[in-house]
Amino acid sequence: MDKDFEDRLAATLVASPGKRIKVPGARRAAVLVPIVAGRDPSLIFTLRTGTVGSHRNQISFPGGALETDESPRAAALREAHEEIGLDPRAVRVLGELDTTPTVVSGFVVTPVVGWLEGLPALKRNPAEVAEVLIVPLSGLSEKVRREPGFAHLGRAYPTEGWIWEDRVVWGVTAGLLRSLLTRLAEADLVDPPGEGSTAWSAPAVTR
Repeated sequence: MDKDFEDRLAATLVASPGKRIKVPGARRAAVLVPIVAGRDPSLIFTLRTGTVGSHRNQISFPGGALETDESPRAAALREAHEEIGLDPRAVRVLGELDTTPTVVSGFVVTPVVGWLEGLPALKRNPAEVAEVLIVPLSGLSEKVRREPGFAHLGRAYPTEGWIWEDRVVWGVTAGLLRSLLTRLAEADLVDPPGEGSTAWSAPAVTR
């Protein structure tokens, strides 16, 4: 099943490569979307600390800004190694999802989908990552998705979100998660996310 899952997702990403967008004045960034093989494949998320420059205390995928002339793939793998100690050699890059602009932090983010045959030993960078979360895809079903403007534990969230064990995936990461789940659904690997709508994106121009 693991190999079938990997191959079907890879084929879907090749058939429908991510769209690149351009936002005037925005900085380029990339994140790694790590999928860990298993009976129930899982995603690796990070909980950002309260001292990082942007998206403080939010759940995210490991990633950051591109360095000069750096590719999104190289940046995503570099940042994942710096943030959670993930060895780039353990990752098979399957493709990219649509690039996504952010509103507050002024980035255009390229999500790079990576496949791991198993969960390796990870070591978080305490300056950037408060916790590493391993979340099964089955835990991100439509049952736990919420429409923009939902409230949870006394806090209101302006974007679509997924609630896993009282952890809320929202903001730009929710948009990236929707993009991934949509591709997985196209490969007939998960049920598609509901119609939904998001409020995290900024005006952009497709290149």
